[in-house]
Amino acid sequence: LCQAARALRLCCPPPALTIMSDDEMPKMPDVDMGGDDDFSDDDAMGAVGGGGDLPEGVGKEIVAAAPDSNWKSPKAGDEVSVHYVGTLQADGAEFDSSRSRGQPFKFTLGKGQVIKGWDLVVATMKKGELARVTLAPEFAYGDAGSPPKIPEKATLVFEIELLDWVSKDDLFADGGVIKTTVSEGSGWKHPKDSGEVKIHLKATDKNGSLIEDRGSFEYVLGSGALAPLGKAVDKALKGMKKGENCSLACSAEYAYGDSRPEGAILDLTLEEIFEITDCSLLKDKSLMKKQVAEGEGYDKPKDTAKVTLKVEAATDGCTPLPGFTEKTLEFASGSGEVCDALEFAVLEMKKGERCLLTCSQAELCKEAQLGLQDITAEKVVLTLELCDFDKPKDTWDMSEEEKIDFGAARKEVGGNLFRSGRCLLAMARYTKVADMFSYVDNFKDENKTRAQDLKRACSLNKAACQLKLKLYSDAKASCAAVLKDDSMNVKALFRLAQAEFGLKNFMDCTRNVKKVLEIDPRNREARLLLRDAAAGQKEEDRKSKGLFGKMCKALGRGPIPEPHKEKVMDSDGEEGDEDMAGDAKETTPDAAVDAPAVHAQDSTDGAPAEAPASAA
Repeated sequence: LCQAARALRLCCPPPALTIMSDDEMPKMPDVDMGGDDDFSDDDAMGAVGGGGDLPEGVGKEIVAAAPDSNWKSPKAGDEVSVHYVGTLQADGAEFDSSRSRGQPFKFTLGKGQVIKGWDLVVATMKKGELARVTLAPEFAYGDAGSPPKIPEKATLVFEIELLDWVSKDDLFADGGVIKTTVSEGSGWKHPKDSGEVKIHLKATDKNGSLIEDRGSFEYVLGSGALAPLGKAVDKALKGMKKGENCSLACSAEYAYGDSRPEGAILDLTLEEIFEITDCSLLKDKSLMKKQVAEGEGYDKPKDTAKVTLKVEAATDGCTPLPGFTEKTLEFASGSGEVCDALEFAVLEMKKGERCLLTCSQAELCKEAQLGLQDITAEKVVLTLELCDFDKPKDTWDMSEEEKIDFGAARKEVGGNLFRSGRCLLAMARYTKVADMFSYVDNFKDENKTRAQDLKRACSLNKAACQLKLKLYSDAKASCAAVLKDDSMNVKALFRLAQAEFGLKNFMDCTRNVKKVLEIDPRNREARLLLRDAAAGQKEEDRKSKGLFGKMCKALGRGPIPEPHKEKVMDSDGEEGDEDMAGDAKETTPDAAVDAPAVHAQDSTDGAPAEAPASAA
């Protein structure tokens, strides 16, 4: 070993660490490459092998390839274990060999502990690979050589076998936390900031004496619950996979501080990654799904899919809800056969998946089939398992006629949902149909007209749902999409006016209502909205006038400062105005303008009608 250190100018190897076995090295995961943020190129590919990326002066020939299951390569910072035989290219004389000593050689890759060519070549190798490597002098011992065995400007030939390596990472690049992978995990997902996981954590001192053993517990990254260990644990978890076990050698700064200046060794296992998904249609976090058991594959139910869903429990977060009955439900997704919470959640589940569904809007969970027709709790937590679902025909596999018939049927479902007050689910149906016909230029002429009419009707109906849900900006966008192709559409103009009224844009509301009346002078609902818009604008003008009046009233008050003397400034560097402040205290809030009831429009295309406004 000493001879090897002299010959290769190496440091003595560090103490042997736990080495990964073949069984612990995972195969390349077969994953969907659809752009998921969790997929890491580094995890999937490792370093490039075969010598294709090596510089001129470094030659590599693979004598024996690694097994197919060994697809990863070591990275800088990893401790590698190799066997090698070194010879001179000039005469083939052997100058060093670990095999003749019967002991593998270990070094830390990429840290300059070996000649430059070794760091480059070993980084391209895989476990079990045997390669013949030729190094020009600039990648070996240079012009000087290493007398007496290696002459000046010598080109060297090495036969190197990569036996194994221990993955090690300097997490903060300051030596404060060194992560050593003990056993690798599976899959391709990594925890993210604010992600929920289940971990096992134990801390010992440098001598192996136990400091604390927290066992298995659920943890939220970034929560601060593990202070003072949280910074090191959070950083390590973000690079781990499910089932991975690692050791973290932490300095005092990243462990227990001055109470244990020698630092600590953390044994960390990532037992489970809980995938959290916002299932709500509006992405307002009113319906959050926590995956507690992964499902099969990647497919999820689509609209009209026949679903079998087991509802195992219903609580308010602590206590079971009264009247609940465990039941397995069978329904067609998206048709309103079960409550909205289940409808939206099932679209984000995989076959066999179990989850906890937390709903902050209890009315979305009212379901008579489960005995939950009356819920008084503010929050509902449901335990679900997706037992099975079928796969209906994809829309892109449908003919033009099939698409139109399917769209018309789903529009009718949306109308029924709207009339029953389920505006969220109805909006989802209208959105789906409108999106189906976003491009119809290649349709036959007769089908193109039907598709365009269907898209227009669904866009208008979607706007009606958005008005009911007070999504006024979204309603404006839906109406604008219709008016882009049909600028004189009365329904689109009227609903656009309603949206402007909801946003208190009374002048824009008035302008659009007048366009409606130009087309349909006898439109009673438009006249009512015009009156309400005028009243709203009048109230806004009154408030603006009052505010302006008070601003002017304060002008000229207070003592006039003598010439050439500085004015007294307040603590913020501005002139004080006690009289104006006093006026402000006397001001009482103006009454807010109530939004008018949503007015009805006659529907000729199946669009849902709104509630008529009451007479003044």
